[in-house]
Amino acid sequence: MNDPPSSASPASPAIRLLPDAVINQIAAGEVVERPASVLKELVENSLDAGARHIDVEADGGGARMLRIRDDGCGMDRDNALLSLERHATSKLRALSDLDTIATMGFRGEALAAISAVSQFTMVTQRAGAPAGTEIQVNGGSIADVRDAGAPPGTEITVRNLFYNVPARRKFLRSAATEFTHIRHAFTLEALAHPDVEFTLTADGETLHRLPAAPTLLDRVRDLYGRELASHLREVRHASGAVAIGGLAGLPPFSRMDREWQVVMINGRPSGSPVINYAIQTAYRETLPGGRYAPLFLQIALPADQVDVNVHPAKKEVRFRHPTEVRDIIVEALRLAIGGSPREPARPIGEWRRRDEKPAYPAPFPPPPPPSPVHVVPGPAPSAPLPPPPTFSIQTALDLPTPPPSPAPSPVPPVPVPQGAAPSAPTPSPTQPATPSTPWSTFHILGRTGPYAVLSTPDGLVILDPRSAHERILYERMLAAATAGAVPSQGLLPPVPITLSPTQHNTLLRYLPTLRDMGFGLSEFGSGTLLLDALPADLPPSAPPAELLSDLADALAQSGRTAARDWARPLIAERASRLAVAREQTLTDLELETLVHDLSRTEMPYTSPRGKPTVILTPLRELHRKFGRE
Repeated sequence: MNDPPSSASPASPAIRLLPDAVINQIAAGEVVERPASVLKELVENSLDAGARHIDVEADGGGARMLRIRDDGCGMDRDNALLSLERHATSKLRALSDLDTIATMGFRGEALAAISAVSQFTMVTQRAGAPAGTEIQVNGGSIADVRDAGAPPGTEITVRNLFYNVPARRKFLRSAATEFTHIRHAFTLEALAHPDVEFTLTADGETLHRLPAAPTLLDRVRDLYGRELASHLREVRHASGAVAIGGLAGLPPFSRMDREWQVVMINGRPSGSPVINYAIQTAYRETLPGGRYAPLFLQIALPADQVDVNVHPAKKEVRFRHPTEVRDIIVEALRLAIGGSPREPARPIGEWRRRDEKPAYPAPFPPPPPPSPVHVVPGPAPSAPLPPPPTFSIQTALDLPTPPPSPAPSPVPPVPVPQGAAPSAPTPSPTQPATPSTPWSTFHILGRTGPYAVLSTPDGLVILDPRSAHERILYERMLAAATAGAVPSQGLLPPVPITLSPTQHNTLLRYLPTLRDMGFGLSEFGSGTLLLDALPADLPPSAPPAELLSDLADALAQSGRTAARDWARPLIAERASRLAVAREQTLTDLELETLVHDLSRTEMPYTSPRGKPTVILTPLRELHRKFGRE
């Protein structure tokens, strides 16, 4: 007879401390993902050392060899040896220092992790020291330490990355792919620090030699070329402790990925879901879905307001007040791409506050008479932003000949409700065109299909009258909505609305804002709200309870930003319905008025739905195509 099986469980393996070599290799897996990760960590150490010149050299996509050379402060022998120990750093002394990190690196694990998975050589020397130090490390074990002659600074060479960790090395891609990541990491660091000179060499060929640049625009021009730089507008806005700077791309210049969108937070290339949402919100009405404008955004705020220690590779940050940062970014980008002329670049600490007025460039000179069709610019405006656009084009664009000296209308006319008889057309007052538009002076050459062809001193402009009219009507109606003049339609009988307690309290908190938006809402007791009016532009089939539920959630998440943005899609739809029909042919006078009013909008380049209003062909592009360059 067989014995019954034993019910005793097998003994658990004994718990042991891991060897230091294994610990370092595990840490390397968090810090070092590929050669580009090595570049990022070493360049950041160079910047913390005060380097003004950084050379990057890569062979075999960086996996065979990656060398970083700087002219920073360097180290003596004792500090050089100590820097290879895990969590050895000169940048932190106490736990409280994590709340105010002002350096690029701070954990003290980069050199230990990198040297644990490579053949590592460091040559470093302090200025004025009689000799430098050379240290060789193979797979985490120090192989040699000796004196070396070297210029002040530090040079680190990393060879055969992951040579002792085959499981990690097999996940590296081709040399071309790995170098693409290296070049991207190099570009991010060069953009974040335009005042530092950078060079990049790959397999013996120098690809970038970037001199120290006075402004971010100069560094962008050196990296991406003049064509991209010419489509950028300066971002400069500050509120409270947060300052936003950089360069924002103007539509229609865009691409299908985010490669040209770079965010720098206190000089650190990084990102955050909050920032991505703000950028998407700011460009929502100027670009069609799936297109991304070039953007080089600098965010400056106190170190204790941002946590840079939430990602092992420091790719993301977390803000203490994310809603405030998001709203300021949205406002800064909308001001930048709206219509204000570009101002001279200033350092990050000198961006203007809301009450500071920029110095405007001199007004355009008046065109020489006679001119078949032109817009005569007036004196430069004195306000920080262009004046609110005065819209004179009616729904049918049946304008009479304007009188010689029309009186300017102080308030934009109220939009014509759909189905109502249009009021008498108002002549268009002569106002200066936005200096950033390329049609301050133009001639109508003719029509091709539904489009108009204009000649300007800068080249050719092809205009889509319908998209242009949509933009004009949209900003006209949006101005009324922003001023709290949204028309309402009464409900008979009023509708009681019962929502969750959180949604109920949110709507009560924003009652004045909701009334400005056209909602007639009041407390009805017992957790119920009474709705007696809706915005007139809402479709009749819109379910009030579902609508208010969605609006309450948006207000709880985004505050007044959601309230401002809520009506934009409805206004865009209404502007599309009221715009001139695509098949309608406009007279020269109607077209002139249309172009004039379009040039005074905040975003003259796209319709509210992100479709281009104009296609520009500069003279330099025509010269190039005809072989005259």
